[in-house]
Amino acid sequence: MSKIFLFVAIDVRPGKYEEFVEGLSKHISVIRTESGCEFIDIYRDTQKENVVNVWEIWSDRPSWDAHMVNQNSKAWQSVVKDLVFGEMITVMDPLS
Repeated sequence: MSKIFLFVAIDVRPGKYEEFVEGLSKHISVIRTESGCEFIDIYRDTQKENVVNVWEIWSDRPSWDAHMVNQNSKAWQSVVKDLVFGEMITVMDPLS
């Protein structure tokens, strides 16, 4: 199976940036221990004040799918709904 490369752009509500990043950092520390997670890190968008970007690499699609519905992700989704306007997930394939 092929790896899954993800770029996630998250639009954080004004005034919620620090709270969101603190929570996301904790959430990501758990994600790093999940089966199939090869890499995940967060970045501040230098062009858009309230946008956080996440870069992820998963060993395969079933691992990422399992992550999206596990208890940790469900708990995070209930917290994050009040902190963000939304997110855009881009799934990418390597060119080489």
